[in-house]
Amino acid sequence: MKFTQHELGPGVRLHLCPTDKFKTLTCKVFIQQELRPWEAASTALVPLLLRRGSQKLPTTLDLARQLEELYAADFGSDVLKIGERQILEFQFQMIDPSYLPQGNMLMRRGLETFWEIASRPYGNGSFHEPYFEQEKHTLLQELEGLVNDKRAYALARCTALMCQGEPFGIYKYGDADTVRSLANQEVYGHYQKLLHSYPLDIFVVGSQAEQAAQLLAELIPGREGQIQLEPAQQVEVGQPRYFEEHMDVQQAVVVMGYRTNTSYLDEDYYALLVGNGILGGFAHSKLFINVRERAQLAYYVWSSLEGSKGLLTISAGIGPEQQGQALQIIEAQVREVQEGRISPEELEQTKLGLIRSMNSMNDSPSGLIDRNLIGIVHDRMRTIEEVVESIAVVDRKAVVRAMEKVQLDTTYILRPSPQKGADHGTD
Repeated sequence: MKFTQHELGPGVRLHLCPTDKFKTLTCKVFIQQELRPWEAASTALVPLLLRRGSQKLPTTLDLARQLEELYAADFGSDVLKIGERQILEFQFQMIDPSYLPQGNMLMRRGLETFWEIASRPYGNGSFHEPYFEQEKHTLLQELEGLVNDKRAYALARCTALMCQGEPFGIYKYGDADTVRSLANQEVYGHYQKLLHSYPLDIFVVGSQAEQAAQLLAELIPGREGQIQLEPAQQVEVGQPRYFEEHMDVQQAVVVMGYRTNTSYLDEDYYALLVGNGILGGFAHSKLFINVRERAQLAYYVWSSLEGSKGLLTISAGIGPEQQGQALQIIEAQVREVQEGRISPEELEQTKLGLIRSMNSMNDSPSGLIDRNLIGIVHDRMRTIEEVVESIAVVDRKAVVRAMEKVQLDTTYILRPSPQKGADHGTD
């Protein structure tokens, strides 16, 4: 299935996928901005506040009742991080109006409710002060509680150390000190600027997509212009860096960050995607087979690719006394892929796995929309069929060409310590 793109005005793009495959009407709105500490923390508060109430629906009970009257429609909001962009997301889903009595009237009411919740938070020139203070506390708890999820914490710490001074080093929800400093009216003003000045993409999937698009065009105000965003910074790798941090943990967590020198728009992107799959994206991958199954050195091990910034990360949970041996075997698996020691079975299994995963996105409206997020950031949309074709033609030579450019930048290890608490990472 394919989206058609339409310009609604400066910085506003509409993406439509009319289809009767699903029994729902699904809308998602994405607003992009560059990652900066204050803006990241401010934007992270917005989804929490929107779920508390709007001008017409000032409490969570009012919101719930309104959505229930729309045959259990659903509204959600969150922030995402793709490359060096933070993306504010709104989503709305209701039963396909063609299945409802007075469907056209209910679709209008549903979309009006969607935009009411998304754009008119409860308050007068600012967010409702009690809501603001409560959700600020909630966000602080989220940030301070990250340390309790050791895998997520280690990945965030490695990213921050590896990309220190780069926007990508900023966590998607900002940092606790910045959140503490936030003032209500300033955050509200920033949110209004996001709505009216930053790149905004609207996706609609369903049999009534075109009718819904017309209604959304009426609801979303026009703009005089838009803020232009910068592309992701590209950084050359120097000497690989090593950091250790000690905490009261039972097992060590290793995160290795690599610069791939390849991103979404590059010719070798899909060869790199296959290379990452061979390395650590599946149960048949080299890391899983050789580090976890054969050497039995890891409780878990996997690799992932961030295609917008151009980073590859390897994460593993290991016994602290086996750290040296585990690192050696992990690095050996990277070299094997770079040197082309890839069996035909590994290559084909990986390509089939990636293609299955891509095709499965056709099975849900949210999946159809979300796979376009990286395309939004790079202003180049690719259909699922185009992606599948690009993966299918990747051969061993292409994988080697892409993986040869991958360079180790940072190794971060979270190690057990006899003392509770944590200190700062050191070289």
